[in-house]
Amino acid sequence: MANNLRKIVFSILKYSITLGFAAFLLWFVYKDVSFDNLLLQFENIHYKFIFISIILALLSHYLRAYRWNIMLEPLGYHLKTNRTFIAVMVGYFANNLVPRLGEVTRCGILKKNDGVSMTSAFGSVVAERALDLLILIVLAAITFMVEFDKLNQFVIENFQDKIPKSGSIYGLAFTILGIGIVLVIIALVLFKIFRKRLHRNAFYLKIRQFIRELMAGFLSIRKIKNQTTFWLSTLGIWFLYYLMLIVIFFAFPPTSNLSLVAGLTLLIMSGLGMSAPVQGGIGVFHILVSGVLVLYGVSADDGKIFALVAHTTQFMTIMFFGGISFIISVFMKPRASDADIK
Repeated sequence: MANNLRKIVFSILKYSITLGFAAFLLWFVYKDVSFDNLLLQFENIHYKFIFISIILALLSHYLRAYRWNIMLEPLGYHLKTNRTFIAVMVGYFANNLVPRLGEVTRCGILKKNDGVSMTSAFGSVVAERALDLLILIVLAAITFMVEFDKLNQFVIENFQDKIPKSGSIYGLAFTILGIGIVLVIIALVLFKIFRKRLHRNAFYLKIRQFIRELMAGFLSIRKIKNQTTFWLSTLGIWFLYYLMLIVIFFAFPPTSNLSLVAGLTLLIMSGLGMSAPVQGGIGVFHILVSGVLVLYGVSADDGKIFALVAHTTQFMTIMFFGGISFIISVFMKPRASDADIK
């Protein structure tokens, strides 16, 4: 009884801390923004583009559900996309309340309503997350190459006194690379010295198990029968993410003239922001997105307002449709047999 109570208290404290941290970041970003200016800018927003962005978001979530079905087929599950979509939306809804709860929640919904084992469902989610991470890294590399001159100038203007005399991003890159190599060497030496002790450390064992599951999940993608459809749906998901942001460019006058390449940079920053271990990426998303918009000539205040509009649009979409999906999942009739869902 005491152990259970301790766990409950610890969970409440842990998630209260993440929510408090998110609230602090949000306050820190917007503490200098005039409330009157904020209201004025919201009056100038073209809400038809916000509506289009919401539609694109829902399409991306539906396509993710469709791709999840493709990943589950080799495991013997043939599901209707409409039912899987409900699970995906409930998962997003849970993530907005408690960080990282969504992955487990949507697997639980599939187990309850469609008889999919938690192990199989979670393994596919691990593969999905590993793939998303890989795509984000590739897109970040492409963006870095395309926008090299702009990023180089940004480094010179903001970090000129903190980087080597080369005075460019090359010097910063070599410095980071050198530090990284030294840290890796130190880590390898320490690992060799404390290897036996680490193998008795619960935290280390959890990290190692997580990495193994991540790799195993990613490699399971090879078992998918319909590879063409899988990869097309994957590209479609990220293209819809991209369009969601581009459309909001046109909704907000100060960003309406931004380039398509700027949208790619913003996609990377928003992806990183939403991956942060806080409820719905709150605060982190706003810092990254508003900060990078300055590179493209958008004022600091306008960048913050854009970030607020973009995040609030998606956050409220998830809360509204995710909440409805949760209610539907509670009353959804479990499938009787595979014949009912083919």
